[in-house]
Amino acid sequence: MMLSERVRPRKIALLIGNEQSRVQLIKWLKNWKIGSKAVLLIGPPGVGKSTSVYAAASELGYSVVEYNASDVRTKKRLSEALSGTLENASLFGEQEKMLIFLDEVDGLSGRSDYAGIEFILEFIENATVPVAMAANVEDDPKLRKLSQKSQLIHFGPVNEDLIYIYLKTIAKREGLPVSEKALQQIAVACRGDVRFALNMFQTLIGDSLSSFQTDKQFFSEASAMAAILDSNSLEEAIARLRQYDASPLEKVRAIFDSIVSAKSVSPEERARALELISDADILLRQINKNQRWRLLRYLDRYLALALISRKLKAADSSIPWNLRLAIWNDGRVTKEFLSELPEDFHVGKNEFAVFYLPYFSFYFKNRSSDLTKFLQKYEFGDSEKRVMLKIATEH
Repeated sequence: MMLSERVRPRKIALLIGNEQSRVQLIKWLKNWKIGSKAVLLIGPPGVGKSTSVYAAASELGYSVVEYNASDVRTKKRLSEALSGTLENASLFGEQEKMLIFLDEVDGLSGRSDYAGIEFILEFIENATVPVAMAANVEDDPKLRKLSQKSQLIHFGPVNEDLIYIYLKTIAKREGLPVSEKALQQIAVACRGDVRFALNMFQTLIGDSLSSFQTDKQFFSEASAMAAILDSNSLEEAIARLRQYDASPLEKVRAIFDSIVSAKSVSPEERARALELISDADILLRQINKNQRWRLLRYLDRYLALALISRKLKAADSSIPWNLRLAIWNDGRVTKEFLSELPEDFHVGKNEFAVFYLPYFSFYFKNRSSDLTKFLQKYEFGDSEKRVMLKIATEH
């Protein structure tokens, strides 16, 4: 069993960090009655959102039925899962107390999920049992709809001093011979993610605790990327990736940025490198979903294979990731417009981009009903609506 599961707190008071948020959650569930709002927990991974839900439910006598919203993302699948749960619950009688937990509701993104989020909104408004939801990000347009219908509780990264004390307590209780320096390094490297800290702790203890205690200090971002991209062999790149003081997701993003910004890489080489980055991203998702943290060793291998021998340079990291992601998303949506609309209006892509798209955007700016009909006609969703309105404000 993973250490993070073995030491998972069963009582709300035994968690660390986010004290006020945990108090809010207990109060919400204790005072819940039919007609009360659902609760939406928002915060980064590994800070206690899911554990708090289970601990609060256990203390107040509720059974938890959990669904990962990114796995049941369409209206049909959500309806089948949630309706079936409520029907089965009635078999146990009125004394059975149930809480429905929808994790990763920010996974409901994209055109195919448009009806899924609408179904959740309808479901929580008419729910006859408490509904708790969790999300890692807050700035998604769909989550703003959920926020208006839910009680929001924010969770933040856990203080590294608290994580250090927590790890030290576990090490003492489990009889693990680990140095304070190692615990301090883990507490800093996990960046407020308690689950990641525990899994890093277990992996290093199980594999190479002694080397972790004596290894060189982790690289900073700038020196890490320069050293990784300058590696002369696969083994050297992997070793330097493992010394990079960043979360797995940040590593994937950093290597991705370097590949897409490279000017001296052929289209074929870039495509192959991006395929490996895609494989790494899929692997990371599976690791997070199934808590198989020992597979992290293979993540660095995928990333090293993506960059080795391609003469890449570190991308400019002065642009915040959220802004870079927004630029990428806007470009993707604009390409979608140009792939579907010009043919209907019998014009070329360049002409549509220069003349038609700005005109359409400006026309729909103050005509919300017409915009809704236009989006529905082409099966566009919130992303397309956001970009069109953004273009309208620029003209």
